[in-house]
Amino acid sequence: MKNILMLFLALIMSFSVMAQQRRVTGVVTDQKDGSAIIGANVLEKGTSNGAVADVKGNFAINVSSTNPTLVIRSIGYKTVEISIGNQTSVRVALEEETSQLEEVVVVGYGTMKKSDLSGASVSVSEDKIKGSIITNLDQVFQGRAAGVTSVITSGAPGSSVSIRVRGQSTINANAEPLYVIDGVIVQGGGNSGASFGLGDALGNGSTSTISPLSTISPSDIVSMEILKDASATAIYGAQGSNGVVLITTKRGKAGEAKFTYEGMVGWQRQASRLDMMNLREFADFSNSVSAESNSQDSRPEFMDPTLLGVGTNWQDAIFQIAPMNQHQLSAQGGTETVRYYVSGSYLNQQGTIIGTKFNRYSFRSNLDAQLKKWLKLGLNAMYSNTNERIGLADSDEGIVKYSLMTPPDIPIYNLDGTYASVIREGYTRINPIAMALDEDILLGRKKLAGSIFAEINPYKPLVWHTELGYDIGSSRGERFEPAVRYGNWSRDKNMSSIQKNDNTFYQFKNYLTYTGKIGDMHNYTAMLGQELWESSWEYQSISSTGLPSNDIHNPSLGSDPKISAGFGSAAMASFFGRATYNYGDKYMGTYTYRYDGSSNFGPKNRWAGFHSAAASWRFSNEKFFQSLLPVINNGKIRVGWGQTGNSNIGGYMWGAAISRMPSGLGLGYRQSNLANPYIKWETQEQWNLGVDLNFLNDRIALVVDLYDKTSSDMLMPLQLPSYMGTRGNGSSALASPRGNYGTINNKGLEFTINSRNLKGIFEWDTEFQMSFNKNKLVALDGTDAVQIEGYGQWSDVVTLSKIGEPLYSFYGYAADGVYKDLDDLQSSPQAEKYPANGVFNRWNTTWVGDLKFKDVSGPDGNPDGKIDTYDRVNIGSPMPKFTYGFNNTFRYKNMDLTIFINGTYGNKIFNYMAMELSGMTSIWNNQLRVVTDRAHMEPIDPNKVYPITDSGNNTIWNWFDDITNVRVTNPDTKVPRAMYNDPNDNNRISDRYIEDGSYLRVKNITFGYNLPKNVIKKMSLENIRVYANIQNLLTFSKYSGYDPEVGASTASSYVYGLDNGRYPSPQIYSFGINLSF
Repeated sequence: MKNILMLFLALIMSFSVMAQQRRVTGVVTDQKDGSAIIGANVLEKGTSNGAVADVKGNFAINVSSTNPTLVIRSIGYKTVEISIGNQTSVRVALEEETSQLEEVVVVGYGTMKKSDLSGASVSVSEDKIKGSIITNLDQVFQGRAAGVTSVITSGAPGSSVSIRVRGQSTINANAEPLYVIDGVIVQGGGNSGASFGLGDALGNGSTSTISPLSTISPSDIVSMEILKDASATAIYGAQGSNGVVLITTKRGKAGEAKFTYEGMVGWQRQASRLDMMNLREFADFSNSVSAESNSQDSRPEFMDPTLLGVGTNWQDAIFQIAPMNQHQLSAQGGTETVRYYVSGSYLNQQGTIIGTKFNRYSFRSNLDAQLKKWLKLGLNAMYSNTNERIGLADSDEGIVKYSLMTPPDIPIYNLDGTYASVIREGYTRINPIAMALDEDILLGRKKLAGSIFAEINPYKPLVWHTELGYDIGSSRGERFEPAVRYGNWSRDKNMSSIQKNDNTFYQFKNYLTYTGKIGDMHNYTAMLGQELWESSWEYQSISSTGLPSNDIHNPSLGSDPKISAGFGSAAMASFFGRATYNYGDKYMGTYTYRYDGSSNFGPKNRWAGFHSAAASWRFSNEKFFQSLLPVINNGKIRVGWGQTGNSNIGGYMWGAAISRMPSGLGLGYRQSNLANPYIKWETQEQWNLGVDLNFLNDRIALVVDLYDKTSSDMLMPLQLPSYMGTRGNGSSALASPRGNYGTINNKGLEFTINSRNLKGIFEWDTEFQMSFNKNKLVALDGTDAVQIEGYGQWSDVVTLSKIGEPLYSFYGYAADGVYKDLDDLQSSPQAEKYPANGVFNRWNTTWVGDLKFKDVSGPDGNPDGKIDTYDRVNIGSPMPKFTYGFNNTFRYKNMDLTIFINGTYGNKIFNYMAMELSGMTSIWNNQLRVVTDRAHMEPIDPNKVYPITDSGNNTIWNWFDDITNVRVTNPDTKVPRAMYNDPNDNNRISDRYIEDGSYLRVKNITFGYNLPKNVIKKMSLENIRVYANIQNLLTFSKYSGYDPEVGASTASSYVYGLDNGRYPSPQIYSFGINLSF
């Protein structure tokens, strides 16, 4: 009876519990667009009851409380608590987490919450990448990251961007940051045109217009993290001195397959034109110069310029409206255990200069498989194929400068359709259009890159990551010059050259990460790892002349084929570790160490260690600060110190090489350079002090960083005495070895302000960043040299890097107007061509109308009344005092508008092209219209009778040859007289050609519209967005050239900010559509 009673009571209790439990269903969506949030966690508060949203956002949960509360969480969204009462069905819309503190960012060999970072870094999100409407990934950095200077090296399609993180930190080695995509170091395949077998077509400088990132589709990228200070970059040791850019590609998400199409079409154009003379003005100029020279032009068509038209506008002839289009189709999805992302893209971009174009095919596949709870496997693979017709755009022989100098009286075509060329005084002006279209400069590249990795989690706090990365590439560079005849100029033999490059890169790394916690306040991580990589390359080239016809480009069929080959390799082994500590989310610290060994250095200094440490204090979490939290909800002070190195100097620079030496006894070999097995790493030490402040519940976020970065042991050729064999005949002299003796310092201040100005149905977000940097060459130890010279096109020194001054400062003479008359000539400091006997001759000596230059110094450092090389001074720095970017985003319902402005201030540009476009040394070259304001001469006494005899017993026949009877009619002009042999050297390097390079540019305007959900659901689509974009709409600048965005020279090392016919950045109008289904 007792047992029956107990059974009865148990049944009553079980029925009571079942009566209390009930089933609640619901759906979790994104508040912004209504899309399902897959994997959202739904918990009943105070119990262990829970559920997970499925691929459609649906969930079902059994609740047991009388008045249950559901807690819904999802990464990237604010947590929501809902009291459901008696409801059996709910719909939950989650709001995106706007606080940047919870954002997870990528750091070297792992991830961290942004709130835990003590180092200096900046993130570029997918939204910023998409909002830029870019074709090359490196273009997104322009003006969007504090401390990062980004300048396009050329406006040609597919060209690179020269990026400097916190200033120029090296002299000879590569100054670009280290790019890492999904953990694999990006390989460029070459640093110059010569690397690809294109000779000097792309310049001889250390900066190339060929971008290693142009092989990657920007649509595949989900985020980029730029590590700036040494405490963040030291984990990359010898590779991190120029900053590190960590690029993360898209990965799969659990759920049914989601397809996305992104399409764009656009048109590019060159919006600006230089103020060149048209045909009437050129005829007037030619006639007046001839009259001043007493040699009237004999061409009858110039006798009355008013009868002439405007002539050929060569700028309009070489610039074109260039179409472009880009398409990408991607798919992502999977289950909780296997997720995938695959994509294929195509880009075709014509250049705004005729004869240039770029196209790219790329494919990507990322796969993640959770095989066991403790084992995850992953695969990243990318293949790309790019082809470009580069064209010779920059420098003296480039089409930009050459076409501008071509006279407007030459037509583009003859009546028979052939290219027109004109012969004058035995000289043929080759048709610029023929130059651009007849000669081929082609480059094709193929790349297969990615990684295979595994993450083993034997027990929860410990993760072992092992990874094999690879980057396998090949390129084919081709040049072809046809046999042609233009006028009386001809190339009797055609020429063809082809170079094939192959490069392989393998990277193997392992690292263990342990995450621990002691109590509620102490959190820590420890990471130990090793990494090794090996890179190898080889090339084969063949060139020849005299091919059977211009239709045959196979150099093996030429009359004198020449074959060349080469190979090389480099390797690095590394050991590294990192420890982080967090006490109560108030006190945080990080220490890293890396030990690197590189084959680029000799056995005496092959290994080096790099330390870094950083600490931060979140004072907003202190009790004394609680009353201020409604105003400042987050406040953190950061301090960091670290060491990094630079090993990117090329292979075998420490050793001696041999070269061929033909002799009368036959072919011989000799040592070509002196070895130095003691060269060591370029090293860098950096301090960083930062403050992070968030106001009004993250409505305003302020980040300020102050840094001091010193780079030491710069690798440069040593200056050795001639008795060591470093002087003499080129066939016998030994090249100097590399040595460590340069020191550079960069100090700077950078800040970023993000604000959410308006919320609600109308939203307005603003981001403003500004960066100040002061660069200085501190020392050149171990050498007699007190400066580093940078050259223009050939042997003219345009920059000097002197101790105590910024790198690459322009050096030349300071112009002081023109000589107005004889008295001015005699009372001014004597020019180098001032006649010793006092007898002036306008053909051979300084003359009225020539430029005056300031007497600044002499042999003893004081002005000496003479104009000579002692008077060369610093005439400007190409380094900006500060750079800035200002972005505003407006949203109203389904519409959005983004306006992005960027610019620089305080930098100078050397308008090198203007030296010939306003030099007036030939009446056969067209000139800028400014030369019409040149120094014009008139007789002081028009009634003076000639001939006369001067003090040198020379007969003077005309007033313009009489120094005593000539003066300048426009004495305030800054443009000298026209004289073909220029005896005063008016076109020397001077501040006449130095211009203010500051600019403000409306870089990007994007207007987008998302079609309403009720419309696109009828089309079985998930999302449709259409947009219109304009790039480089307006540029405000005092610079008279095409484009003030002029960075590192591609033609010469040690030169920055020199414009010698640079391919201008185009204005781009584009329209696009993004849809998903």
